[in-house]
Amino acid sequence: MKPTLLFIHGFRGNQLGLREVANNFSKKSYNTLLLDLPPTNNNTLKEYTPRLYARFVANYIKDNNLEKPILVGHSMGSIVAAAVAERYPELIADKIVFLSPISVRPNKLFSLASPFSATLPNKVVSRVSTRYLFVPKNDKELLKKTLKTTNACGATYHNKRALYASARFAANHSINDFTFEKQALFLSGEKERLVPREKTEQVAKKFNGKTSYIKNTGHLLNYEDPKTVAKEIKNFIKSTTKTVAKSRTKKS
Repeated sequence: MKPTLLFIHGFRGNQLGLREVANNFSKKSYNTLLLDLPPTNNNTLKEYTPRLYARFVANYIKDNNLEKPILVGHSMGSIVAAAVAERYPELIADKIVFLSPISVRPNKLFSLASPFSATLPNKVVSRVSTRYLFVPKNDKELLKKTLKTTNACGATYHNKRALYASARFAANHSINDFTFEKQALFLSGEKERLVPREKTEQVAKKFNGKTSYIKNTGHLLNYEDPKTVAKEIKNFIKSTTKTVAKSRTKKS
């Protein structure tokens, strides 16, 4: 049976942000799905809390009759994925992937700037945040392409109040807030700027998770090197599948 991967994007993103990563998975070997989290496209929640975000994803899984998908959460999406793993472990696979994981809450400067960004024009926020987080700056074509995509993602947010609430959620929660038992991959850029590497190592250890780092990438590794991101995820899925198979063979 083919594994199903459910991609969950980050703050001010939508499914466009993870499409290139998903496109690196063969349709013969994997089912890939991308969803849009509220408040993109005016799809809002009553409150922006771990409970309601987790319920939103759980309902998506149920409504689409997905059989234990592997969650792949990027940035804020990693927080949402962790919330689902805690509240609805029976709905998802034993494996979970955190891209550019928000292992701990970002620094205070980011916590203040993130909600404030909801009040600014999309093009301004997209340009400033992308240039700050983008690592391979010498690749001007890739930077231009990334700016175009991040701007397109941000343009799908129309409700400023909901965007502000979502920003507060992203700034005030982390993977470390939750409790779950899954085989976890913490996949970061080698030059990640939002969360210190040592903190991700600590949180990964707490969950008995695996860490991996991609060279010449940062928080936007999904744009900077989607091919390697997909390769790392495939290797993780295959390696953990083999480990589980071996353990079952020993028991039998």
